[in-house]
Amino acid sequence: MQFLKSTALCLGLALSSAAIAAPASAQGMPPEQIKQILDLTKANWVAFRDWQGQELIYFTHLESWKCGIDYVFYGLNDGPIDQEWELEACNPDNPNAVLKEKPYLERPAGSTQSISVQLIFPDGTKSQVERFEYKPQ
Repeated sequence: MQFLKSTALCLGLALSSAAIAAPASAQGMPPEQIKQILDLTKANWVAFRDWQGQELIYFTHLESWKCGIDYVFYGLNDGPIDQEWELEACNPDNPNAVLKEKPYLERPAGSTQSISVQLIFPDGTKSQVERFEYKPQ
């Protein structure tokens, strides 16, 4: 048990010192690292839910990484990617908190087949367009 406590303490100290040594963005990590995380987690950028006769499209994952994203654009049902999801303002003291009352779009039941999403980062680069198919439960 003592070994586990020592290992956890060493790991915690290493992680905290690594965070201090790295050039930081508002989320305490380099912008390139945030882009890598978003690329690796792109399957989670949006989520769908049927709720009380509506389709909800959640942007919670992107809201939690808002300090590393300038803009989120989306298009529905293979339409143009010309609508903007307005992210909450970044709070550097609590960068991953999602406090938005409705971090989702509300759509009528049966109206959504897909959503395509593209991110624009603070350095001006853009993500690939990612398409997510809605599969009702």
